[in-house]
Amino acid sequence: MENINASKYLLAFILCYMIATEQHHTAWMEALRYEASNLSNEDIPGTFVWLVINEKFVVSFAAIMKMQGTFFDSLESMDSYLHYLPASYDAAKELMQYAVEQSHQFNENEICPIAAVKLLPPVPNPAALIDFGLTPRHLRNAGVNLLQREYTGPEREELKQKIAEKFQQDPNKVTFSYYKCNHNALIGDGDTIHWPSYSSYLDIEPELAFVTGKGNCIAGYVIFNDSTVRDVQWPDFQALTGPTRCKDFDRSKGIGPFLVTPDEIDNPLALDVDVRIGERLHWKGSTSEYSTHPAKVMEEVLKVFTPLPGTIIGMGTIPDCCAIETEQWLLPSDRILITFDKLGTLTQLVPDHVKITEPSRWEKRIDFP
Repeated sequence: MENINASKYLLAFILCYMIATEQHHTAWMEALRYEASNLSNEDIPGTFVWLVINEKFVVSFAAIMKMQGTFFDSLESMDSYLHYLPASYDAAKELMQYAVEQSHQFNENEICPIAAVKLLPPVPNPAALIDFGLTPRHLRNAGVNLLQREYTGPEREELKQKIAEKFQQDPNKVTFSYYKCNHNALIGDGDTIHWPSYSSYLDIEPELAFVTGKGNCIAGYVIFNDSTVRDVQWPDFQALTGPTRCKDFDRSKGIGPFLVTPDEIDNPLALDVDVRIGERLHWKGSTSEYSTHPAKVMEEVLKVFTPLPGTIIGMGTIPDCCAIETEQWLLPSDRILITFDKLGTLTQLVPDHVKITEPSRWEKRIDFP
């Protein structure tokens, strides 16, 4: 393996398993034996915590430790990494530096293309998943468009104006409200979102999220897709119990592709966002729309409860990057690419075949197969 410059290394972590091929079989089995003899990994059997190299290659910490002749139990799983911070971060940095210096010693089966592994959600068993609404422009746009579809009374225009005024951004006034997501509905990069049979209007919500570690620290950042079905969202609001049918359906919460450590992100409120839906739709946004910093969000969370390591906290939907704002809706077989600067690209798929069993509360879609 050719030498790899240290500047090309990204201190980011993934959980994954190898896509089995004859070429990788021998080295992979050696890594499995090393893993089995040293680790008590409670994650999915055969998975590893990996270091990401230039967003194109990966090497497992097990392989680096095997070559170095050392062992850090804090890197045996993502859970242990989060629970042993900051010592686990120091160990990861040490192994990263060793891998950089000894990159020529690794063979092509130990440092392999990221395409040769199946990426899993980087935090596979979150302690909790909560989501804030810290992008006033998205809340305004979505609220106005929902009202346009849901209310036909003579006061509609007046109500739309009141919604617009309510979410007019005031830098000195931030509302720290969140809802509790279904943390059992997690999917990762390349996975397929479930399309509920009771909705005709599936939507995505690209967000910046952070993951908590020991000591209430921010352990890293991930891309979060809070999938939503819009034509049942209004009744959820009217029930005053928070989102249920519109957001809690199976396979609705995408995270990935990596967990990127905070030192890699100079300013989490200065990341460009790019969303592509196949070849037909292209949306752009920015994390600069957030009304406050993730560190402040953590302060506010701690006023309510103490998050366990592995809690995922979403910041809110990036404006102009979802169908409730653009009125450009998802279709079966769509391939969704959500790219955040410095965080990579989260790929989400829409099912090829969708069966709708309940008539939509909204108008029938003429573009729906």
